[in-house]
Amino acid sequence: MNPNEDKRPELRDLSPAQVQELVVALGQKPYRARQVLQWLYQHGAESFEEMTTLSKVFRERLARAARLENMAPSLVEASADGTRKLLFKLQDGLAVESVLIPEEDHSTLCVSSQVGCRMGCAFCRTATLGFKRNLRPAEIMGQVLAARRLAEPDKPLTNLVFMGMGEPLDNLPAVNLALRHILGSHGLAMSQRRVTVSTAGVVAGLPALAAASPAALAVSLNAPSDELRSRLMPVNRRWNLAALKKALMAYPLKPTRRITFEYVLLGGVNDQPAQAVALARWLQGLRAKVNLIPFNPHPGAAFERSAPQRVEAFQGELIKRHVTAMVRKSRGVDISAACGQLAGKKAGTAQVTLE
Repeated sequence: MNPNEDKRPELRDLSPAQVQELVVALGQKPYRARQVLQWLYQHGAESFEEMTTLSKVFRERLARAARLENMAPSLVEASADGTRKLLFKLQDGLAVESVLIPEEDHSTLCVSSQVGCRMGCAFCRTATLGFKRNLRPAEIMGQVLAARRLAEPDKPLTNLVFMGMGEPLDNLPAVNLALRHILGSHGLAMSQRRVTVSTAGVVAGLPALAAASPAALAVSLNAPSDELRSRLMPVNRRWNLAALKKALMAYPLKPTRRITFEYVLLGGVNDQPAQAVALARWLQGLRAKVNLIPFNPHPGAAFERSAPQRVEAFQGELIKRHVTAMVRKSRGVDISAACGQLAGKKAGTAQVTLE
């Protein structure tokens, strides 16, 4: 059957309450929904046949009423530093990438929320694709579940960052439902501190994100002035730095939480000491930490990476002003898997290892 003509819901597109409604409609007790959810998320079932605690008759009814789209990467490209870029071909032929990053005792997944992106940030390769469509919750979860299967046993997937392709707050209903499955006890039950949603500054979406999810928040800032930020990030023309700061001052944070600000350092553009001073001034009043990210080059980019001494000087100016600032090490640069490099390569354009 053509997936576009299949009217059955994908189970991972449904909320726990909707799964329960479906289960009851199929003549089962409500508690069976909990078993279905456990198979989906805790056991990572890829077919109804695997759900062996359910009767064969119920599994057959469930298969007639709903479907599972099992996302396995069609390409896995390995970096010299152990990072793996995963390319997923979607049911409609489009593709997205996510990045699995091994750490000392765990793994982190950089997950995508859209095919392409509407934000048009000047330094981001994904922006060159334009916007194709939003990902569904099942397509977001498909990336996560596939990465969990690929993660090394001694480095389990414990951390997630919505920093892949797309703007999460531009696809908030799907992202919020995926976050419920990622954080909820019915789902993956990941730690709130280890799941981060990054936004380019879509101010209108911040209240809904805060109301729906306790995940950590990151903001891609990249300039301390409206003039420069509007040139680098068109979203600033709609919500300028004053509007963004007002919304972030109102963002509810638990006592020990801070907002992470991502600052991509572009050589000769936004990496001057005076700009670090202006950034520190703008951050006053916010519970903040800054991730400094030296620009990761990509084909056709109009920017250069900041010199190491310029990065160090910029960080020093922030620290002098009592701003927590760390330089983020780029991972997967050699396979275009680093921050700002994702572009959904087509099959056949990369050397592949499937494991």
